[in-house]
Amino acid sequence: MSTALNDQTLKDRTVIVTGASRGLGREMSIALAARGAAVVVAARSLNRPTQGDGTLLETAKAIRAKGGRVHCSVVDVRDAAAVADLFHQAETAFGRVDTLVNNAGLMVGEVAFENTDPDLWHRVMDTNLLGAYHCCHQAIPRMLAGGGGVIVNITSGAAVRAGFLNQPYGVSKAGLDRLTLGLATEFGDRNIACIGLSPSISDTGSVRQMYPHRDPGSFARPADWPARALCALLENDPMAYSGQVLSVREYLIDQGLIPAPPQHQ
Repeated sequence: MSTALNDQTLKDRTVIVTGASRGLGREMSIALAARGAAVVVAARSLNRPTQGDGTLLETAKAIRAKGGRVHCSVVDVRDAAAVADLFHQAETAFGRVDTLVNNAGLMVGEVAFENTDPDLWHRVMDTNLLGAYHCCHQAIPRMLAGGGGVIVNITSGAAVRAGFLNQPYGVSKAGLDRLTLGLATEFGDRNIACIGLSPSISDTGSVRQMYPHRDPGSFARPADWPARALCALLENDPMAYSGQVLSVREYLIDQGLIPAPPQHQ
């Protein structure tokens, strides 16, 4: 079945969301299901909080409570075989894969470079960049066979700005942005869109743990903003943005979903 990228609806699309047990991944999964998508939620464990603020089972429960369709898959995206099994499960549960949201990521807070040992470097890079590669490598053949699809990579301003003191995180997100551009260029003429979605720092449990002595309202954006932007993007024309990295805040303003800041005279 061909996947129309501008059919104005998420009904009957199958979406895989990695890192779906908490934070932005959970918000996006619930929002996608509420709009009719069949959602495959994936995380490293089923019922053990990874950073203290949510589990995969809780995400699935929230989706089912609203009548949504969901399948849980335990996967470490660093493991190629586990990712292959994730996609097999998605096809078994819902028949096909239309959209992939590469949200799984490791952000360990601010760490000076001299304190960044090789193990930390590899853990961040392997989760944030290699994990996205594994998922894209499984998604693209299925999307080609199905007539098209959409890949959304959740990136960060840390890819292009050095204000966040964590070198492997910024480098991994810069690599993810380059992967986005490369896949969009290579597969755009075969009806596969690949887009980067870049949230601001968001008010999630993980961010609150990272900055326990700061008020999130003073620096973090609402946690549902990326979900709102993702759904709007998928319900409109993803191919129009393929290869781009979109700021969540700017996209929401452009679509009229949040008010624009006042213009100073």
